[in-house]
Amino acid sequence: MKNFTTAALFFLAAGILTSVSILSVYQILFAIPLCYYTWFAVKNKQVNLPKSAWFLLAFIAVALLSLVVNYDLIPKPSKNFGRLKYFLFGVGGIFVYRAWINEASDSVKKFLVNIFLISIIIAGGCAIYSFAFSSNTRARGLTDIMRYGYGSAMLLLTLLSALFHREKIKAWFDWRVALVAFVFGFAGMYLTYTRGALLGFLCGLPFVLYFYRPKLGLYLGGLAVLGVLGLGSIYLFGSGNYESRFLVNKNNESDVIRRSQWQAAMIATQEKPFLGWGLSNFHSQLKRIKNQYDLDAKYYNSEHSHNLFLEIMSGTGVIGLLFFLGWLISWAIESFKFGGLKRALIVPFGVAFVVSSQFEVTFDANNVCMIFFLYSMTYSEIKKSNSLNA
Repeated sequence: MKNFTTAALFFLAAGILTSVSILSVYQILFAIPLCYYTWFAVKNKQVNLPKSAWFLLAFIAVALLSLVVNYDLIPKPSKNFGRLKYFLFGVGGIFVYRAWINEASDSVKKFLVNIFLISIIIAGGCAIYSFAFSSNTRARGLTDIMRYGYGSAMLLLTLLSALFHREKIKAWFDWRVALVAFVFGFAGMYLTYTRGALLGFLCGLPFVLYFYRPKLGLYLGGLAVLGVLGLGSIYLFGSGNYESRFLVNKNNESDVIRRSQWQAAMIATQEKPFLGWGLSNFHSQLKRIKNQYDLDAKYYNSEHSHNLFLEIMSGTGVIGLLFFLGWLISWAIESFKFGGLKRALIVPFGVAFVVSSQFEVTFDANNVCMIFFLYSMTYSEIKKSNSLNA
């Protein structure tokens, strides 16, 4: 099973920023050790899941129920039911990585980390190239603009933390390759001009620095607050006559669309407050709601609400949202209590995830795989001197 897990992780590392098709291979391969180790843990009464995982299991149950009761309203039920696998990967992955982290050699871990770093470089290079040598006004990554921009912003914080704490993971982390990856990744992310992604990165950066040098983190945190207040003032009260997307005001077309999506999601929740319209099924009601309630941007019928939490609530109701928040808050608390490297790697990522998710549904196929990989890996333990808790 160790080799199946390693093979699956190879395709995960190679595909997060580059290809949905590559990720599909990861999902197929990872299902094998996931089933095996889950069965093994249950059989030997070694489940021992953290509180966050129980919240996630409860959310899965509510999400499944939401799909069952709304089955006739879902255009493609198999697609919606299929999305449950990502949450199951989050829970079952805990059993897999508890075993794999101690069975795999440092050379294997270093190989996989380097594959991931190289994929960041390739994706960043392609984004930079698309910006410099095409007519696009925004860089377009291999996985398009939004999912590349938001995914990069989150993972770059973890990568930066790893660079600062490289001595603790030097057996399987090449900081020189990582530094090149960070430069390419940041340039690619910035050139997408994805405002929510950059805001998430800036909000998570003080935490990266605080866990490395507390005084530096506090100082930068103060500057970040001032910067956010300044940009917020421009957004709310500015004229919006600027070339930069980071300096537009609230009346720009993109945000008018986004607010109309938020309003529609809130109305969808009011119509079905308990179990919602079914996991990831908000889009089936969007056109009707916009016309019925005379919302702006009627021409825009995207698949999601441009806000992860509103998407969860409109799909699984208030009940689903409460369990989802229970998972997220518990994960944050547990990560913080771990301390050491785990806290430094995970907490900044989580801050960017929460902030970015206010503006985009960050659970697209690529990023949800990355998020639940990091979640599951949080609860692995290296039984060696280079423990992640060091």
